[in-house]
Amino acid sequence: MDRPTYNSVHWVLVAMPDVDPWNEDEVGRIQERMNRFGIEPLDDIEGILPDHRFVRRDILFGHRGMRPFLETLQEGGRTAAITGIMPSGEMHMGHKVVVDTVKMLQEAGAEVTLVVADVEAYNTREMSMEDARDLAVDQYLRNHVALGLDMDDTDFYFQSEAGNRHHVMSKKFSRYVTQNEFESTYGDASPAKVTSSFTQYADILRPQFDSPCPTTVPVGIDQDPHIRLTREVAHKYPADFHKPASLYNRFMRGLTGGKMSSSQPKSYISLTDSVEEAKQKIDDAKTGGQDSLEEHRRKGGDVSEDMVFELLAYHLVEDDAELERIRREYESGEMLSGELKRLQRAESRSSSLNTRERGRKRSRWSNRFSRNACSEGPCSLATPCPARNSMLIRRLPFP
Repeated sequence: MDRPTYNSVHWVLVAMPDVDPWNEDEVGRIQERMNRFGIEPLDDIEGILPDHRFVRRDILFGHRGMRPFLETLQEGGRTAAITGIMPSGEMHMGHKVVVDTVKMLQEAGAEVTLVVADVEAYNTREMSMEDARDLAVDQYLRNHVALGLDMDDTDFYFQSEAGNRHHVMSKKFSRYVTQNEFESTYGDASPAKVTSSFTQYADILRPQFDSPCPTTVPVGIDQDPHIRLTREVAHKYPADFHKPASLYNRFMRGLTGGKMSSSQPKSYISLTDSVEEAKQKIDDAKTGGQDSLEEHRRKGGDVSEDMVFELLAYHLVEDDAELERIRREYESGEMLSGELKRLQRAESRSSSLNTRERGRKRSRWSNRFSRNACSEGPCSLATPCPARNSMLIRRLPFP
């Protein structure tokens, strides 16, 4: 695996997992994947991307076809960003990367489509539809709102309630992908993968059903197979679809130094963790400090091996000059690992309090579309509801 590298502008790791949208194996190298699948570096579009720490710090590392999207966005034309929620354990800081990227594009003027992949979770994660929906609402939707995504400008829906036209389009798209293309992209063509994939193609192209426009999908490179085949469908389907662009983010490593996984609670900080829970996980996190105080003062810390610094760089320190100061002091040995952790705990507490306050405000706002506000009376979010579907699901259904 590539060794993570940092410099005064880009502080993030370069290791990337292999491209498989249905597993979490951490193998592969970023440059190899970029060369193999035609992913371009951001160099040619960096000047027209929104100013954001993810861009400045190379956390967003590559793209496919983003220039038309960004130029239309700058000109004030219609654009759309598409993202999905795959219910899988607690929502953590790794998931937050995509939400922040989508929020960046929304604030720049793009429409947003947000889909809960409850059908895909049922087919590929062995979850019941009820559990998938409940988890999506309780963990993911609440946190999307708390993180500041504007749901008034978001087309939100569950795959299972996407409507007849949506599902008919997903079936029609199958005419434009061959068996060989599917198997060479995904490895096999099991019925569950076929159904889930064509549903995702419809999700990605949904903003263009009535009015084609430039679109993009912010994702990790593991989701690239879906992007590649959706672009093929958009090209071959007899309509004026724009090929969807894509914007790729680097994956965060887990606090313990390996992969960040929802099945390993010690590897991540959940967005619903208490301050005390977060503090304990930070205390137990892998650092780049030396074995003794004397050695650390002499050699300094290694930020490329420090999971606490990585969390600061991704999410908790907005000011580049401040992050550079921390890096410089830590690498020189002036700042100890314990001091870095105390700084991280303070930043985490501030971020947690701000996020929870936004969550309380958004919860009050979202009560306009609660279960009890439904025209059909109280209902369960885990079951299809024609009344909810007819309202276009443009507000979060909080209980």
